[in-house]
Amino acid sequence: MLRSSLLASLLILLTTAAALAQAISGRVTDAKTGQPLPFVNIGVVGKALGTVSNEQGQYGLAFQEKLAADTVRVSYLGYRPLLLTLRQLQSQPNLVLSPAAVALAEVRVQGKSLFRRVHTLGNTGNGETSTNTLSKNDLGGQVGTVIKLSRRPTRLRSATFNIARTSEGVVTFRVNIYRLDAHGRPTDTKLLARNIIVAAPAVRGPITVDLTPDQLILDENFFLSIEMLKWENASPRAEFTFSAAIGYTNNEIYWRRTSQAPWERASVGAILAGMQPKLSFYVTAED
Repeated sequence: MLRSSLLASLLILLTTAAALAQAISGRVTDAKTGQPLPFVNIGVVGKALGTVSNEQGQYGLAFQEKLAADTVRVSYLGYRPLLLTLRQLQSQPNLVLSPAAVALAEVRVQGKSLFRRVHTLGNTGNGETSTNTLSKNDLGGQVGTVIKLSRRPTRLRSATFNIARTSEGVVTFRVNIYRLDAHGRPTDTKLLARNIIVAAPAVRGPITVDLTPDQLILDENFFLSIEMLKWENASPRAEFTFSAAIGYTNNEIYWRRTSQAPWERASVGAILAGMQPKLSFYVTAED
């Protein structure tokens, strides 16, 4: 009897382990052209289970039975989001996204004299003091900070991300600019009209991305983030550590673990009588 119970328990454990070890793998393509879509965000909404597709549109996502009925969101700029359950994704892993009808933005004619000043917005420090990290395995993971305008309207020229420490290799990342909600927290509404994908050697110091082709003119504060997409020639534990400074300011650093995970405010506590870290991300702007 005892032997039968032990065998039954072992069988249950093996079955549970097999269920947890299941993986979903598939490909994301364009509905019109059939071409693969690179770096598509795929994840369970509001949970830390997500990923991005690679350059060939291929992806891999763990299957968790406890989340089988939860909603998976598949999103890519310029395409209609796709919603399905994790169980449906498991049975139909190959995904097809349809281009979204993009409404033409209102043309804004700005006189040359309107943008008279060029300056920076955000924290420009690049010291060894560090804060949040992104690792090689955080596909779709993001770290960012709120950027506040000093004048309106403001036209963005570039975005810079200061790295305090990093592992070796070549990192591919996406620059995102999001709208804030009424409480000043990041939403999932992107203000950029294109995917800005950058591949660069992982080195300490600033990484600057040109935004002038976007001609992005804003009348509102926004959230600037960097999103992990790929890390080549890196160790298994490779990660970025972002520079930070300490000052008397509200902590407005947010992060998400992976694609479609909730935005979380960085928990830093009270430091040095109310002083808080400021993530060293900034934009060069004209106003």
